[in-house]
Amino acid sequence: MVTFQNLEEARAHASAHHLRERAVCQITRPTRGGTGLLVFDHVPDNGSGVQIVAGGVDPGETPAEAALREVQEETGRTGFRLEGYLGSAGWINETYAKRELRHFYHLTAPAGLPDTWDHAANGHLFRFRWEALSTARLDWEMDVFLHAPTPEETPA
Repeated sequence: MVTFQNLEEARAHASAHHLRERAVCQITRPTRGGTGLLVFDHVPDNGSGVQIVAGGVDPGETPAEAALREVQEETGRTGFRLEGYLGSAGWINETYAKRELRHFYHLTAPAGLPDTWDHAANGHLFRFRWEALSTARLDWEMDVFLHAPTPEETPA
């Protein structure tokens, strides 16, 4: 798997290799035990596993703009704050005919989000919940840039 820490280099690689660009959102919030990561499951379970918000970058849109758009579309909620770019990673899956370059962003959740909720989007029903960032396990290689919180990130 090829990874990048520079967005311009990543986007040039995607263009040169005809990879579809996607924005992936690692949405966090403080919890009593550390940091929570927003994840979702499909309802009913379609075998897609545990995922985080992600979606395609539209023509004329930056990956950061796509991240903010996708989080609102998929969660049905507003007020998320874009904290920064984490890196990019190529993902090629011949079984599902996927050739993507994923741009990972850290976002923080607005205050007051519930612990769980359902939202219908794009013909799917998503069931959202929070998992501990330090132990989160995601499917589809969406965990490339997950990290355990540092002491500075862990609330007292």
